[in-house]
Amino acid sequence: MKIKLARASGFCYGVRRAVNRAFDEALHADNLFALGELIHNPQVLEILKLRGVRVAKSVAEIPDGASVIIRSHGVSPEIKKKLRERNLTIIDATCPKVARVQQLAERAGNKGRHVVIFGDRDHSEVKGIAAHAGRRVSIVKDLKGLRRALRRIPRKEKITLLAQSTQNLSAWEELKREVCRLKPDVQIHETICGATDERQFETRELAREVEAMVVVGGLGSANTRRLAEVAAEEGIPAFHVETEANLPRKELRRFKIVGVAAGASTPSWMIRRVLNALERIGGERRSFVSFLTEVWRFVVRSNLLVAFAAAQLLYTSSRLQGIEPELYYQWIVAAYIFGMHLLNHFTDVFSTRINYPARVGFYARFRRLLITLGLLGIGSTLVVSYLLSPFTFVLIFAMSLLGLVYRVELFGKRRFGARRLMDIPGSKDLFLGLAWTVVIALLVVPASGSTFSPATGIAALFVFSMAFTRSLVYSIRDVQGDRMVGRETIPVLIGESLTRRLGAVVLFLAACGLVASFILGWCSVLALLLLFNLAYAFVMLWLTRGERVYSDVLFDTIVEGNLICSQFLAYGVHLAGLA
Repeated sequence: MKIKLARASGFCYGVRRAVNRAFDEALHADNLFALGELIHNPQVLEILKLRGVRVAKSVAEIPDGASVIIRSHGVSPEIKKKLRERNLTIIDATCPKVARVQQLAERAGNKGRHVVIFGDRDHSEVKGIAAHAGRRVSIVKDLKGLRRALRRIPRKEKITLLAQSTQNLSAWEELKREVCRLKPDVQIHETICGATDERQFETRELAREVEAMVVVGGLGSANTRRLAEVAAEEGIPAFHVETEANLPRKELRRFKIVGVAAGASTPSWMIRRVLNALERIGGERRSFVSFLTEVWRFVVRSNLLVAFAAAQLLYTSSRLQGIEPELYYQWIVAAYIFGMHLLNHFTDVFSTRINYPARVGFYARFRRLLITLGLLGIGSTLVVSYLLSPFTFVLIFAMSLLGLVYRVELFGKRRFGARRLMDIPGSKDLFLGLAWTVVIALLVVPASGSTFSPATGIAALFVFSMAFTRSLVYSIRDVQGDRMVGRETIPVLIGESLTRRLGAVVLFLAACGLVASFILGWCSVLALLLLFNLAYAFVMLWLTRGERVYSDVLFDTIVEGNLICSQFLAYGVHLAGLA
C-alpha cells in the first residue's frame, strides 16, 4: 500500500498556540483550569488532564486564586467580564483569527448592522462570535437557512456576512453568491481561516490522486468533519477516524493508494500512529520489497542504526586525531550507545508513546530480545574496556552509571527545581552531546595509549557539534510531544527559531576549529572535508519543523546518515594516504 500524507496536517497556528500555552503553564501552575474543552481532541485533553489541567464547564466551577485558560475558540464578552470580576489569572489563548472575526462582528453590531453567521449554531466559536455581534444576529448552516433568515430580517437593515473560521469553503462560496443575489448591498468579510482553506484544498487535490482517504481527528472536531466531507465529495471512500483503532482494516486492505489528512486539532503523534497502522495493514501483502522494508525498520527502531552511526563517528574522530581506529573502540561505542538508547525507551514509556508511537508496539513485540541485547551490549562494553585499560573501564563505567541514574529521582521534592537529572531544563540535549563527546572523542586516547593533543580538542569540538545538533534536530521534531509530557528540552524552553540559531553557532565554532586546525597543522586535510558534515547538520537543523509529520524510519535514516558519511570521508582520506 502506498500512503500519501497531505502536507498541511496536524495543529494549525491557533490550536498549536493554545496547546503550547496550556502545557507551558502546566509546568509551573498548580491550580490550572481550561474553560471548556481546550481543543476538540480527546487524546490531547486526556494528556492535559494527566498534567493537572482541569476542565471547568462554567466560571462558577473555577475556585478563587486559580488560573484559567480561554480556549482557542474564544468566549463571549460576558464570560470575560465574569472572569475579571472573580480576579482569576486569565490566560487568553483565543486564536488571533477567531478574535478578528469577533471584532468584525462587534463592529458591525455597534453600527446597527444585522450580522449573519455561516456556521454551526452549537459550536463554541459561533456562540462567541454571536455574543460579540449583539442582538441583531442570525446563524445559518446552509442556503435554505440563509433564505429563511433573510426573509425575517427587515429590508431596511444592513447585513454583514461572516463565516465560522472552519467552515466548508465551497459551501461558503455558494452562500455568498446567494446572499449577493438576494441582498446586493451586503457587506461580506472573508473569515474562513487560511489554514482551513489550504487544508480543504489539499484534501480535495489529494483525494483525486488516491483510491481512499483517511481523515484523522476528533469526532467532535468541526474542521475535521469538513475534511471528511470534502474527500467524500470527490467520490472516493472517506474514513474519519479518531485513533488507529478506528481504522477499518478489512476495507483498507483492498486499496493500493491511500491518502491521509488530519484536522487542525490533531496532534502529530496521533497522525504518526495512524500512519504506522496503515503501514502495517499495507505490509500484510507479502513481497520481497516489503520484507526488506521490514528488515530496515527493525534496524532503525531497534537502535542498531544509531549504534552503527556512532561507531562510524568514532572512526572519523580517531582519524582526525591521527589514531588508528581499532575495532575494539568501535564496539565499545556501538554497544554503549545501543544499550543506553534502549534503556531510555524502556524506562520512559509515556514519552515514547507520544514521540515514537510506532516503536511502542515494536518494543512490546521484541521486548525480551531487545532487553537481552541491551544488557549484553552494556556488559560487553564494560568487559572490552576493562581489557583495554583501567582508565578506559572507569570512564565507560562512569558514563554507564550516569546513563542509568539519569531518570532516577536523586533529589527531594522540588529541591534545586528538579528531582532527576532529566528534569533539569535543557539537560537532554546538552548531556547527550557531552556523553557522546566523552565516549567517542576522548575514549580512544587512553584506550590506544596515546596522549591528549590539540587534535583531541578539535575532535571533541567536532563530535560535540555533531551530537548536540543531532539531538536538537530530534528535539525540534518532537517539541510538540515533549511539551505534552513535560520535558523541558531546549526548543521547549527557547523556541524553535532560537534553537536553530544556537545550533548554527555551535556548528560555526566547530567549522572555525576545523579550518584553524588544518592551517596550524594539528589535523590533516580531513578537517576541511568534515565541513561537509557540518553543512549537512545545518541543513537538517534548519529544515526540521516541530509541527511536521515525519516517517520515523526515513527521518532517522537521513539524520544518522550524516555520521556514516563522515566515516566515508575519513576512510577515503586514509586510502589516499593524506591522513
